[in-house]
Amino acid sequence: MNRNRNRTLSVLIVATILLSGCSGQVDETEGKVTGCTDEAASNFNPDATNPDSSLCVYENEDVEETDEGSGEGEVEQPPISVPHTDGCDNTNPIHCMLPFPSRAFLRDDDSTETGLRMHYSQNSIPGSGLSPVVSIPIINQRDGVSPSTQIMTAFASDPDVSNLAGQYSIEKSLDVSHPTQLLNMISGELVAHWVELDARSEDDQPSIMHIRTLQALDHNTPYAVAIHDLIDSQGQDIEAHAGFAALRDGLITDSPELESQRSHFVDLFTFLSAQTSILQENLQAAWMFHTASTESMIGDVIKMRNDAMDRIGSDGLGCSIESNSEVFNDGNRTHWLITGTYTSPQYTESFYAPTLISRDADGTPVFVENREIPFWLMIPNSANESGEPAPLTVWGHGFLGDGNTSGLWGWGNENNVAMLGTSFYGWASDDVISIEYAVLNIGFFQHQAERLQQSMVNQAVMVRTFMGMCSDLSEFYQNGTKLVDASSPTYTGYSNGGLRGPSIIGLSPDLNRGVLWAGGSAFSHIIERCTQYDRFYWEFSSDLGYPNQMDRAIVMSVAQYLWDPTETETFLYLMQDGYKDEVEPFELMTLFSIADFQISNISSSRMMRTGGIPLLDSSTISPFGLNYVSDGHNGSVGVFFDGGYELAPEGNVYGQEPHAAHNAIGGLKIARLMAFNFLVNGTVIDTCGGDCTFSSEGLSWS
Repeated sequence: MNRNRNRTLSVLIVATILLSGCSGQVDETEGKVTGCTDEAASNFNPDATNPDSSLCVYENEDVEETDEGSGEGEVEQPPISVPHTDGCDNTNPIHCMLPFPSRAFLRDDDSTETGLRMHYSQNSIPGSGLSPVVSIPIINQRDGVSPSTQIMTAFASDPDVSNLAGQYSIEKSLDVSHPTQLLNMISGELVAHWVELDARSEDDQPSIMHIRTLQALDHNTPYAVAIHDLIDSQGQDIEAHAGFAALRDGLITDSPELESQRSHFVDLFTFLSAQTSILQENLQAAWMFHTASTESMIGDVIKMRNDAMDRIGSDGLGCSIESNSEVFNDGNRTHWLITGTYTSPQYTESFYAPTLISRDADGTPVFVENREIPFWLMIPNSANESGEPAPLTVWGHGFLGDGNTSGLWGWGNENNVAMLGTSFYGWASDDVISIEYAVLNIGFFQHQAERLQQSMVNQAVMVRTFMGMCSDLSEFYQNGTKLVDASSPTYTGYSNGGLRGPSIIGLSPDLNRGVLWAGGSAFSHIIERCTQYDRFYWEFSSDLGYPNQMDRAIVMSVAQYLWDPTETETFLYLMQDGYKDEVEPFELMTLFSIADFQISNISSSRMMRTGGIPLLDSSTISPFGLNYVSDGHNGSVGVFFDGGYELAPEGNVYGQEPHAAHNAIGGLKIARLMAFNFLVNGTVIDTCGGDCTFSSEGLSWS
């Protein structure tokens, strides 16, 4: 950094000399001519008799000089050459899309809510071995970056992050002198985060430095990132990239992409000067981005939901029963399983994967046809034995599963609840091949994500249908006793079902309360720490996919834009206050197991922060930034249970399966009693007795 200070001092000295109107000045006392005698310098003076090397100014340095006759002006220096690629950010030559996310890929657009629009060129997003060119035009319809975005950059040498804010020392990031700063540009407030190097980086390449946010960022909000005073493992200052340094130092470049960003960087530096104590010359990297508006993210799925609700009316379009089976265990009836279909308006071109939403010329989703969607309904025998109808609970299944609720008969009988399910198409069993292809051509993640949007519409339609036209089926009766009460349905989901819950509840006009088991957010933050990643990683990292980790990290981050319309965080952000008249506030109980290898505790606490969900005071860990409530609390609450399992590894890697922690709490009776009391009665009871530790022995879902 001293080099920059010396250069500034030299420039000021030269400017002072040149204000005399001469290229050199005679010192009348000494009789000597001062100046630079180096012919390579832009202020070379062959008549100098008192050379001073500190006065030399070289090409690419800012030099103020007077115009003869006016006393003002600047010496015009030729543009400096910096690494440049069309369609790239160009402040960081390591990767086209670093730093991520960046204002470089936003364009002004008065037609959007934010006044901006995403602009990825054909070569911006990295291609795969199978698909060298990737095109995802729907992303360029967004008016900002994902609020669930990953934030990252890289340098020529890896920074030493050992003394920076880590996942267990987050509070460091709120110190005004911390080397990484993330600021909300509306409030000026520092945003808590932690820093880690990419554990998956190749040995011969720079490592991505992740700035990990603790929750979803505010919608439709500008953010600034500032990095300074980083050193490497040898104690040497991390060098700024040439493109960024030119913008920082006011040097004109030969890169049109960089020059188009200059005014934005002037705004950024002005903001940082006013809000931080960081000297501009000490910045090693800095950039801005702007998050998307709520409307931009969920507008399409809201339009589909609204159109579907209008089409089905207050009672739904109907359902048909395919089977009604009594199921016995050890000779005793445990439950009935009803299977069939219900009628739901469709907006995807096909029922089958891969498929896209059908859109008009303006990009608005359009109705295609009504389709029959499968459902499964488990009715517990407890309703028959007690004579009390079982309240209806909508079930959310696990990753790449289906809506079959038959295996939940133990939960049903224990709590006298009926469990209704359908498949999360997009993340269902019949999506496996489509997803395998998408990791080789990420454009197909649009197909997967849009099928998932249709699935959310299906869920809302199913709830309305079973509250209306299919609420009093003959199959719901046994010996004249009604077994199902569908008047006030709730939602519960496990793992992927926990991830999907907020969007289902948020989009269904008929749901306002749910319990999420072993969930988290957001998907791009979850995946590398999830053991489910293993089933796709070998393809994703193959020569046909993305053998370069930096490309993989970028691609997963870009895919988050596609998932945002149904992303957990998108709707958690809205759960307290709702959104216009389209999403009503709702309440959640979130239950987690310490040492979960599928959905990390990091992402689980992220879920709670985004939703403003307080922690029950008998929980076994105390994540940063959460408030506490006690037994008897009314409203949302989260609980961490600890069965003493091996802890997940640190860094963006996953542990080894089999590992029991993920499914453990489903088999824990005190967790189920807490959950279903909340679902049925809407109240919080502390079934842990003040300490939510448990033994891993004797756990059973039935």
